[in-house]
Amino acid sequence: MGKSKIAKKIEKLEKEADQLRKKAEKKGKELQSQASDRIDELSDEISGDKDKGSKKGLVALLLAAGAGAAAFVMKKKRDQELDEALWDEPRSI
Repeated sequence: MGKSKIAKKIEKLEKEADQLRKKAEKKGKELQSQASDRIDELSDEISGDKDKGSKKGLVALLLAAGAGAAAFVMKKKRDQELDEALWDEPRSI
């Protein structure tokens, strides 16, 4: 008897989980469709804006690349200084 009650509860939970899975799949498809529509809208906006402000995008890209390169150089320099500090003053264990 105890096993059949547990089995019934398991079946009920499995049905609920299946319903939730179906709901999640449906919502996922809706969100994917909305995202696809938004991507299409943004692509249209970008293609329309290329003629007007293509230099703005290029300048922003160059600035971002410059900032990334500067950050990389600063990190390398910091790592080198830390390594040198460790060799200058080793700690006893």
